[in-house]
Amino acid sequence: MTQLLQRVVLPLDTTTEPLLYARFTGTTRVVPGGAVLQDGAQVSFDTSFGVFAAGRWRRITTVNSLAVRVRASGIGEAQVVAVTGGNEQVVASAPLPQGEDSPIFVELSLPDLQSSTPGTYFVRVVARGGEVCITGGEWVSNDVAAHDVKLSLSITTFNRQEYVRKTVHNVLELERSLDALRGRVRVFVVDNARNVTFDAPADAPLQVVPNGNLGGAGGFARGLMELRKQGWATHVLFMDDDINLEPEALVRTMALFANARNPKLCVHGAMLSEERPWMQFEAGSEYSFRSIYPLRAIGREDDLRERAIAIADAPEIPFDYTAWWYTAFPISITNDNPLPVFVRGDDVAFGLMHTGKHSVTLNGVIVWHADFGLKNNPSSLFYESRNMALIDTLIFDKHHWWNLAYRFASFGFRNLFSMRYASTEYMLKGLQAYLAGPGEWMKVDHAALHDELRQCAEEKPAPLSPELVSISPRKPRHKALRAIGFVFAVLLLGGYIIPRPLRLRGFGVAPIDARAVGISTLRNRILYRHDRIGDGYVVERDTKRFFSLLGQVVKSVVAIAVSYRRLKREYRAAYPEMVSNAAWEARFTAGLTR
Repeated sequence: MTQLLQRVVLPLDTTTEPLLYARFTGTTRVVPGGAVLQDGAQVSFDTSFGVFAAGRWRRITTVNSLAVRVRASGIGEAQVVAVTGGNEQVVASAPLPQGEDSPIFVELSLPDLQSSTPGTYFVRVVARGGEVCITGGEWVSNDVAAHDVKLSLSITTFNRQEYVRKTVHNVLELERSLDALRGRVRVFVVDNARNVTFDAPADAPLQVVPNGNLGGAGGFARGLMELRKQGWATHVLFMDDDINLEPEALVRTMALFANARNPKLCVHGAMLSEERPWMQFEAGSEYSFRSIYPLRAIGREDDLRERAIAIADAPEIPFDYTAWWYTAFPISITNDNPLPVFVRGDDVAFGLMHTGKHSVTLNGVIVWHADFGLKNNPSSLFYESRNMALIDTLIFDKHHWWNLAYRFASFGFRNLFSMRYASTEYMLKGLQAYLAGPGEWMKVDHAALHDELRQCAEEKPAPLSPELVSISPRKPRHKALRAIGFVFAVLLLGGYIIPRPLRLRGFGVAPIDARAVGISTLRNRILYRHDRIGDGYVVERDTKRFFSLLGQVVKSVVAIAVSYRRLKREYRAAYPEMVSNAAWEARFTAGLTR
């Protein structure tokens, strides 16, 4: 039986960035379901979503037999181009069928994958002497799959109806229309707001479960536990509710699982920017517990329209964890449930403990997501301060009190020196919640806590007034200049020892996700704004608040030094209970009574 490995996908007339899918030259036009090429024109799939990453498929799967079927007709030719290092060569070609009412498949066979050397293949279709119509294609194998795969998506949603309905509709349509996925993909939605409905047939492979608002961690824990009980799925895909999914990602994910050398293989979807749909935000991440900012994204700001990136046989980069906007894994990889952290860090902990070391990415396995700078606010820093401390405590034997103290103090001072007082206050609250120990953590009413944290009205991105929108965004300064500015700020205590009349008038301007330490030193007001849209907020210097918070940061560092070793023992001892089925079931019951 022929296996579908991945499809050759053409852009639609609504596609925001066609160069991710195909490159057209000559006179061409996109039509519903395909494209028409005039004489001399061509379409090539040497794109980030279009190539077949032969090197990666060779290394991580058992696929050997390989062919591509191009669905086209007209006066022209279909070709397969192999890329080996810096060399490109046409290794297979065939004339297109003529006189057909609609495009049909023409198959091009390739050498056995496991004994061949090309790192990348791509399809090219050329019109020679007349018109050609192409509607896509597919990469296939005659090998028997190594594993019988049944995938259940687990989507946690909270008042994101527009996004999640679109995602679920697209997945159900794909499952219904594609033989390779029919009967092998289901969708499980955990509705933390208990208000979402779907316009789906009664027999659609869709299940919606109402849940209390226990955050992403609670939603994904509920999904994972329910799927284990049902016993149908061999693999689970955790997916956020506020993303735009490339449906082809599911086709490729299923094929990787079906042919994986490593039965523990996990697949991570890269995240691209909704605002700049060609820009990669992250394709996996490293985690450095000794750093102020421990999360180190791989592939940050890569322009996926670049041909050199698309056709390169990039080696698999080991990474530490995968974010839950798209993380697929074998359901048997662990019996643990996610930590009860509500949001921020639940995926980090699960990845560091279970999935990260087995994870790979693949071209075309992607989602688009809104800019994270618009989601960051003081309440998110509460969760980061509390949850990252817990993660480091649980996972890293060589993590010591001074590592936590250094990160907290450094980040706290950066917030204070950049006039982000609310951020500092919420960091302090998060640290105090960690210092309270696992006993208090287990008593937390997460929904009530989150409602309380959301009351903070400061430092939240919102549409700016016309006056503020007219102030141009500032481009990030060179790293050396930022370092000089930081030293300058330290020497002048963030500018608080400078008399107010000597400070500059007007607004300092900084990126919305920055800590404007150097800029703030000589200013009384800072405008933090998005560089492409008119959202942001203003902060103002408050000397009394600064010194009060500075004293609290210092006291907290002392508390870390005194309590850390005890807390490490207590949290590690409490971990099995924190992630247990019984503890989560109790949270689910309590959450539904609210």
